[in-house]
Amino acid sequence: MGRLVEAAFNAGFAVGSTLTAAAAYLVFQLMFKSTGNKRDSFETAVIKAKERKASTSKSMMASSEQVNFLTDIVNRLWVKLSPAIGETVKTAVEPTLAESLPGPLASMHFTKCDFGQVPFRFDNILVHPLNDGMIKFDMDVVWDGACNIKLQAGRIHLGVKNIKLFGRLQFIMSPLIDLLPCIGAIQYGFINPPTLELDFTGLANLADIGGVDKKIRTILDDVIAGVMVLPNRMTYRMDLACDYRDAFAAPLGIARLTAVSGRGFKVEKTKFKTDIPDVYLRVKLGSSPEWKTSVQNNTLSPAWNESADFVLSDTDQIVEIQAWDEDTGVLDADDELGVAYTTVGDILTARGKTLEVELLNEENIGTGAFITLHCDVCSLVKPTTFETSPPSNHLAGLLTIMVTKAFDLPVSKEEAQSFVKVKFGGQEFVTSVVYDYPGYVDGQNPTYDISFLVPITREHMESGTLPNVQFELLNGATNPTTLGSLSIPAQSLLEAPDGVITESRVIGAGPTKLQFYLSLKGVDDTNVSSPVAVPAGRPSSAPIVSDNEGGGEVTASQGQEEEQKDELEKVKVTILSGKGFQIKKTRKFKKDDIPDVYCCVKFGSSPKVWRTTTIKDEVAPEWGESEIYNLTNKNQVISLDAFDANKRGDDDYLGSMRVTVAKVLLNAGKLEMELQDDGKPLGQFITIACELL
Repeated sequence: MGRLVEAAFNAGFAVGSTLTAAAAYLVFQLMFKSTGNKRDSFETAVIKAKERKASTSKSMMASSEQVNFLTDIVNRLWVKLSPAIGETVKTAVEPTLAESLPGPLASMHFTKCDFGQVPFRFDNILVHPLNDGMIKFDMDVVWDGACNIKLQAGRIHLGVKNIKLFGRLQFIMSPLIDLLPCIGAIQYGFINPPTLELDFTGLANLADIGGVDKKIRTILDDVIAGVMVLPNRMTYRMDLACDYRDAFAAPLGIARLTAVSGRGFKVEKTKFKTDIPDVYLRVKLGSSPEWKTSVQNNTLSPAWNESADFVLSDTDQIVEIQAWDEDTGVLDADDELGVAYTTVGDILTARGKTLEVELLNEENIGTGAFITLHCDVCSLVKPTTFETSPPSNHLAGLLTIMVTKAFDLPVSKEEAQSFVKVKFGGQEFVTSVVYDYPGYVDGQNPTYDISFLVPITREHMESGTLPNVQFELLNGATNPTTLGSLSIPAQSLLEAPDGVITESRVIGAGPTKLQFYLSLKGVDDTNVSSPVAVPAGRPSSAPIVSDNEGGGEVTASQGQEEEQKDELEKVKVTILSGKGFQIKKTRKFKKDDIPDVYCCVKFGSSPKVWRTTTIKDEVAPEWGESEIYNLTNKNQVISLDAFDANKRGDDDYLGSMRVTVAKVLLNAGKLEMELQDDGKPLGQFITIACELL
């Protein structure tokens, strides 16, 4: 476990430092932009019509230059960054392979770790209003690069020739101070688990022998999620005197998701039976554990009205809903009925905080079945009392554990390799290993600066009282020895002011101390509401939101959005046509394969996918199909993947493109974009159009 955590921190710090260095350029612009009125926080999205006509081109040019500047910084640095990241990843990940891979594969090691010539790209930047003394902004990170990574275990060779990474990073600059650089620290993490695809060569490409490729993918996913997916964040100090406890960004609260009901499921008819589905849901939010509902037997309109709690760090966190048909036969696996994606924010802004979403099949085609979800956000409050037996899947509270520093370790600087292990109930958490680095890191007085969020469940309360929080200070990356330990009774947290303990306590013998922070909060669910009825057939892409006092439906929530509802821009995105697609030559006496092209489109940071129709047997397809989106930022990105549909269902990937709305508008509202794969242009093009409404 220690090795994996160390790998996670080293790799995460290497990648994150690169992104932070580029993002630091925005600091002063963001400070001034974010201190304006509410309109400034939405950039140009709510400019009045006549003002918009006069300033649209200028504002789009400025925004585009800002995004391009960030990408250009990394382009210039990539000749140095690529080998530096490669060496860091090699050093960080290689020790975990021996712990994770089976049998003879345990000797797996890197023989080459070259991340190639294609750098990261940044776009789709959104700056949030200045709030609680912090600056927050989000951006997409895209990487589609040819690389040359080789691993070997004895006579077994495998490699990675391409890496695709896509995720939305959130940066928090806090605390703000009056001295340059005016920012104490920058924290960064992916809002949702990023998409990571590896194109293997060698053994892993031929056969999944021993689960090698799956194991490596799992290791990398764990490395990223362990430290860089909300609620986990990495920290980059701008001011060395900054206290991590002042920089920490607490969760927004507890999201209570309710699976209300479903409709539109179909009877499966076969030669031997007619099967009415037994439907259950699997629901995920961010990196939290999956929640499974009960099974509703023999129904096409299941009703659950069951809820579960998740720690909420950002309203853009994605809710994934999988619907399954339970099969009880020994050899019968459960059948997947479809999957849908939305965000917590989408649900909260829907009417009555209740939203209906359509399930999609593996080809991103609507199944005609719908799921209705409801969401409330419960506040985290002082734990005056704890519910000793909360309902199933509900939380009693949240424990925040921060390990910041240790002082006067009884080891020499050369031997310093310290880390802290934290135990709470049956759970265990480990910090990274801190080494001495003269001039930068004092190994005898190490800084850990890490936080762990522990949801308090019914299992924690089974004994009638909370477990104690136990700290163990260890030294040694491979064969650690214990330098000391201490235990904090849960009762002392319940009795502490606001449920918070911030101290430096002696740990072990001698003068060695550990600095830590503990915060225990309860869940306030007094304002939890009931789901409202969702009109059948309402499109999931156009949810309605809260009723006004007069009883009529409105198109924005009350308050700020109600005030600006007539000023919100919309953009119509049209996929016009394509060209340059290739006919595949087949074997003799077989008909050549003319592609059947369709596109899957995403807009901004929304997880929803719009799929065009399939144009069959055409190298120059024409669609002329449109969707309308809310435009809160002209840097919002249109992401498109093109596919060739196959009757077998295993569609061929043709390539992808990304373009900002601003770039299309600046080209007279229409732009031809070349598809790429492995960071290389393909000679295949898609023409896209944007029109402000």
